[in-house]
Amino acid sequence: MIPDPVTVPLWLDLPAVVVAALGGALVASRAGFDLSGVFGLGLLTGLGGGILRDLLLNDVPVALTSPEYIIAAIIAAAVIALIADLVDRAVVLLIVLDAAALGLYGVTGINKALALDFSAWSAVLVGMIAALGGGALRDVATARSPEIFRKGGQLYATAVLIGLIAYLITWWIFKDEISAAIVGVLVTFVVRVLAWRLNLILPGPRQVPGAAVPERRS
Repeated sequence: MIPDPVTVPLWLDLPAVVVAALGGALVASRAGFDLSGVFGLGLLTGLGGGILRDLLLNDVPVALTSPEYIIAAIIAAAVIALIADLVDRAVVLLIVLDAAALGLYGVTGINKALALDFSAWSAVLVGMIAALGGGALRDVATARSPEIFRKGGQLYATAVLIGLIAYLITWWIFKDEISAAIVGVLVTFVVRVLAWRLNLILPGPRQVPGAAVPERRS
C-alpha cells in the first residue's frame, strides 16, 4: 500500500499549465494562426491535460474553480504572441516545452490519483492521460495525427511511462513527495529529449505475411 501524498500543490500544477500553454501557442504560431488561434490553442493545450485528469478522477476541474489557471495560460499565450517572430522556427524550443509539459502533467496526474487512494497502476494511467491529453487535443485541433499515434515517432508516451515509474520508485524509497515529483519530471524530460536527439523509436508490430491469393483462372 502506497502512502498517500498530498494533493497536487500549486507550485507543481501551475508550471504544468504555463509550459503546456507555451507549447500550444507556439504550435499555433508556427501554423500561421491568428491571435484568436494562438490564444485558443494555448488555452486548450495548457488546461486540457488538467481538465481530463480531474474529470477522470470525478472531480470538478480545478481550472474552472481557480482563476489563476486560466490567467496563467493566457499570459503564456500572450508571451508567444509577442515574440512569435523570434520563436516560430525554434523546433528545439517546441521539443523542450513539450517534454517539460509531459513531465509536469504526468506527475500532477499520478500525484492526485494517489492522493485519492487509487492503486499505483491506476495512478500511472491517470498520469499518462494527464500528460498526453493536452498534446492530443492540440494535435487534433491543428488537423494532425496525435503524436502518441504517429508511426516512427520518437519515444513519447514511453517517456511518460518511464518517468512515472521513476516517480513511484522514488516515493517508495524516500516517502517524499517533492523528491518524487522532481525525479518524475526530470526523468520524463530527459528521456523525451534524448529520444528526439538520438532518434530513438519503438519498433513497429511484426508484420505477418498474408496467405497467398490463388490465381483466378478464366
